[in-house]
Formats: sequence, structure tokens, C-alpha cells
Amino acid sequence: MKRPTEAGGEAAPARRGELRAKVIDAIAQTMDLYGANYSFGQLYGIMFFEDKPMTLEDMKSHMNMSKSNMSYAIRSLLGSQMVVKLEEKQDRKDLYVAETDFFQAFRNFFTMKLQREIDIMTAAIDDVIQELSEMALAEETDEEERRLCLNDLHKLRHSIGYYEWMQRFVDRLQAGDLFEHEGKSRP
Repeated sequence: MKRPTEAGGEAAPARRGELRAKVIDAIAQTMDLYGANYSFGQLYGIMFFEDKPMTLEDMKSHMNMSKSNMSYAIRSLLGSQMVVKLEEKQDRKDLYVAETDFFQAFRNFFTMKLQREIDIMTAAIDDVIQELSEMALAEETDEEERRLCLNDLHKLRHSIGYYEWMQRFVDRLQAGDLFEHEGKSRP
């Protein structure tokens, strides 16, 4: 049986803070898995639970980071659309809020990362295919080099199919089509 202080008295806010800290750490760990800095994940987690917009000073007091590191962290989170900068200001200071809808946060984060991969890889593949094709067709290319060029071309053309599929996936993810039958909460 729980004591009254554990259920809703003085100990409840401390316990809620411990429970939040556990989720914040999990958010930071999962963001780290996907290449985001662990401390940026912590910041996102803190902002996720905040019920009001935060300034850089507010964040700094929670995170114990320098203002320059905090500024870098917030720019990174803004870039991945995990955080939004509000139009309004508080005492001439910028205000930020976290995207708390995990479906939307997932869409924002992964469409950005995947689109960047698609753009980088397809540009490189397109550039290389042209030159490899010319090398494979050139009369002066010896047979072993021609064979290796054709082998590389085969691999690269196969990868084009993957990136075309990934582009369709990103387009559907961005449009929200993949979530149309998903509920936003669970019991």
C-alpha cells in the first residue's frame, strides 16, 4: 500500500521527475542511435515535457551547458524539425517548443535524414555512371578493366532501384500515408 506522500504528497513531484528523467534518457539514447548527439537528445526530452516555450537561458539552466553549445544544440534540433522557433518572444529572447507528436517528430527526422542520403547518393551515382560507361565503351580500355567497369555499373544500376524505392518511401512518409491507420495514443 502506498503512503499518501508517495501517491500525491511531497514525494510525488520528485518521483515524477525521476520518471521523466528515465524517459528523457531513453529519448537521448534512441536519438544517439540515429546519429544525433546524446545531449541534444536530452535537450529534446526536457523540452518534450515542458508545458511552455523555453528560451536558451531556460534550456541552459536545465542542461548545464555553455550558451554556445546550447545554441548549437537548438540549431541542430531546429534543422531536424524536432523543435520549432516561435514567432513571439519573451523579453526579446527567442522561444522554442518541442514537437511532442512522435509520429510527426519521426516523419520530420527521418524524411530529412533519408532525403539527404538519397540526394548525396543519387548525385554521386549519376556522375559515376556516366564516366564508367564511357570507360567501358572506350576502345583503349583493356578487357579486365572493361569487365571491372561493367561490374561496377551493374552494382550502381541496381542501387538506383533502391534509391528510387527509398524516394517513394520518403514521399509517402512525408505525406503521412504510412500513418493513416495508426492511432495517436494507446490505452
